[in-house]
Amino acid sequence: MPNDESTSQHGEQALEPLRLRADAAVRHERILTAAASLLGDRRTSMAQVAAAAGVSRSTLYRHFPTRHDLADALVVLEQASERSDDPPASPSSSHAVATLPFQPPGRLGRAHPLALEVTHVLDEVPPHLIADQLVAEARRTAGVAIALYVVDIDGSELVRLAGSEDFPERLAAPPALGPEIVPEGLPVFYERLARELPRCTAEPLWLRGRVLGLLLCVGQPIAPLEDIAKQGAAALELANDYTDLIETARRRRPTTAAAEVQHDLLPPRIARVTGAQLAGGLLPTYEVGGDWFDFVENRDGAWLAIADASGNGPTAAGLSATALGALRAARRSGEDLIGAVKTMDDVIRRLDNPGFQVTAILARWHAPTATLAWIDCGHPPGLLADLDGTLAELDGPVHPPLGSGTASRDYELTQVVLDPGERLILLTDGVTGRPTRSGRSFGVDGIRDAVAATAAPTAAATAMAILQAVTACSPEPLLDDATLVVLAVD
Repeated sequence: MPNDESTSQHGEQALEPLRLRADAAVRHERILTAAASLLGDRRTSMAQVAAAAGVSRSTLYRHFPTRHDLADALVVLEQASERSDDPPASPSSSHAVATLPFQPPGRLGRAHPLALEVTHVLDEVPPHLIADQLVAEARRTAGVAIALYVVDIDGSELVRLAGSEDFPERLAAPPALGPEIVPEGLPVFYERLARELPRCTAEPLWLRGRVLGLLLCVGQPIAPLEDIAKQGAAALELANDYTDLIETARRRRPTTAAAEVQHDLLPPRIARVTGAQLAGGLLPTYEVGGDWFDFVENRDGAWLAIADASGNGPTAAGLSATALGALRAARRSGEDLIGAVKTMDDVIRRLDNPGFQVTAILARWHAPTATLAWIDCGHPPGLLADLDGTLAELDGPVHPPLGSGTASRDYELTQVVLDPGERLILLTDGVTGRPTRSGRSFGVDGIRDAVAATAAPTAAATAMAILQAVTACSPEPLLDDATLVVLAVD
């Protein structure tokens, strides 16, 4: 066993730009490359490094007598690279590993057990490899097998996006609202998971109160995964704009062009705003395409909207996109609710097709005054549910659908004060008009029953309960979009 002095000398020797024969330099480089990929896992042996580098163990020990020497070489090379403003030298001249377009699994941590940071990941890793890199980092930290799951776009299954094939490819019936997991449903889901996969534990990927997926582990991780899960959630969310990999995994079958446009219009399904929670959902997810919902929080409060465009298929999807674009343009130009409605009406009319009409409710929640203001343009009235589940319709004028009738009209704003615990439910007629097994429509009675059965009086749990009831009330597929938005006052 070498003493400290000899170890130090060997470490210095490994870091110097030695004049090695060409074949020795190549082996030296291969060893460093393999070590960069493997040494992050504390269980990796020197023999495994040698095998990965394609050299014998004696060759490995000639270059790096100890694991400590090899680790030191990687750390110092990285530090030297970070200090230098010059482009990295080629491996053949410095024996450093040249900067790659992405880091191999396990390399994000480098000198420390955990150095996973969103901007670093996005700079270092191509978007389509983010999921694999996240699993590699999680496995290195946890010391156990890991799989990463995301939710199918209709919320019916968890789909394995990356990780060990020892895990199931799909897990049925997660508590989800579209492609996001409803946090209130996780405890019950974990109980079912414990029965089906008794050796597995789960770590949710949280992002602003939303759960975008799960890391599933075999057994208990040797180090906490919360930080990796949070950073990974943000990295996946940002990477999703640069690759189709995640969205492809979320689809069990091809979507129609109209449905794909429709999904691109939608905001996150779950959000927290000042003084309230918001959640939205849409069924079916693979076809149709005329409905949309939207919500966002600005300085003047939280805007929410729901709409149903006339027609179906690509025509309805195009009309929906036009109407929503008009709303967002007006909102971002500083218009109020009445100005936004007028802008939408004007844009739809400019399409010069009398058949193009959109029913909509535009609303704004102002937390300091606990006030909800809204305008209804030919849309089914909103509903208010109290803590006991009692439902009441929003009482106010209903204007003609956008794009219909005469162009010159005055819109009337209606306001109501909401109490803590109250829930506003905005929906399309695809919810209330859904035929049930008995031959009747789902109607307000179906909504009342679903609200009463909701496990928690939150926006996400309420929206999920209503959409699950709409799906369960008949074995027949939905022929019209069933869309809703729920605002729950804190």
